[in-house]
Amino acid sequence: MFHYMPMSNRSWQTESLVLSLSPFGEGHRNALLLTRNQGLVHAAVFGGPKSSLRARVSPWQTGTAWLYTDPVKNMVKITDFDVLFWRQGLRENLVRTWCASLCTELITKSHGVADWTLVNAFLDGIAVSDETECRLALLRFLWRILSGAGLCPDCESCSRCGAGISGKNGVLYYSPYEDGFVCPDCAHRDEQRILLSREALDYLMAITRLKPSEVRAIPLGYGAYAELRSFLFFLLNRMVGSPLKTLETGEGIL
Repeated sequence: MFHYMPMSNRSWQTESLVLSLSPFGEGHRNALLLTRNQGLVHAAVFGGPKSSLRARVSPWQTGTAWLYTDPVKNMVKITDFDVLFWRQGLRENLVRTWCASLCTELITKSHGVADWTLVNAFLDGIAVSDETECRLALLRFLWRILSGAGLCPDCESCSRCGAGISGKNGVLYYSPYEDGFVCPDCAHRDEQRILLSREALDYLMAITRLKPSEVRAIPLGYGAYAELRSFLFFLLNRMVGSPLKTLETGEGIL
């Protein structure tokens, strides 16, 4: 759902993150903005290629947007944009670009249900990170997004027997049918399930319990990373109700 300011207040400003741009008319563009207080907003950007405004309204840049609501044309247009965070690094590396693109698609398909501070902190971080840290940052970001939406399964106990699983060794399983973790004793061999090692589950619990700076210092083996990637991508597609194109086209990159 897109939110707009009341028609009685036609000129207004808000902190905005440019998510995406699409062309319309003769050389104009439509910007999709994530705003701090108004959710998602579609706003027109007028001007040709040499327009300074057009150069400033670019994907993944955050700043203050000045907008005008035109009640006659039933549209919102950007009259000025003061960029505070340019994040040029997102365009300089394929992994960074794909992580930012996934963030954009996720916010768009979830209709702007995303924490403003979390999203901007994520983009700030990956803009200056190497590829390995970008991939790990993406895992942490997705788990926090799912947590904020109330869609994280219980990591503390088996969904079938109720026993605590924090002290068990070996592998654990996520059951899509029950949307919960099950211990090895309760897992059925012929059911659909996603395997998670102890290392992978501990990493998720660390994201929930520790400060971001503390989690960043925790190493994660490639096997555990691959498990979490498959698990979180599955939860993400289910959250938005359809496959995410970024995940499909980014196979082998993310």
